[in-house]
Amino acid sequence: MGILSVTASPLFIDISTDARIAKLDALEGSMRSASELVNYKARIENKTDCLIDPTIEVAGESITLRCGYPCPHPNGITNSVDADEGFDWVGGNCAGRLGAKDVQITDAPDPSNCKIRYAAARSEDSSPIFTATTSGC
Repeated sequence: MGILSVTASPLFIDISTDARIAKLDALEGSMRSASELVNYKARIENKTDCLIDPTIEVAGESITLRCGYPCPHPNGITNSVDADEGFDWVGGNCAGRLGAKDVQITDAPDPSNCKIRYAAARSEDSSPIFTATTSGC
């Protein structure tokens, strides 16, 4: 019986939590890459001013900027990333330098604790802040 339980136990391990965390990791990588690419284009077009929210065009999408990076707003980081339907983009604004947008995994047991938080760049010399929360995955 002991041999059977050791042999059979891997079949019963729930890997869905690990899969959701891996999905968040992949999304964070995509968001980081997209924000850097948008920033390169914003620098070329001289649109890194933190006092206004200029826009640039990328792949036919209008991207709203904050300090040269995608704003944490539906027309900012959301338009910068091509993510599948398994994510909910929650909140977000470009009002001030403290805006943030949460991207939650829809089917997580606790989506509000299975997310990436994208916080706006706070100056022309800083980058957006990415924070993963996986306790609800």
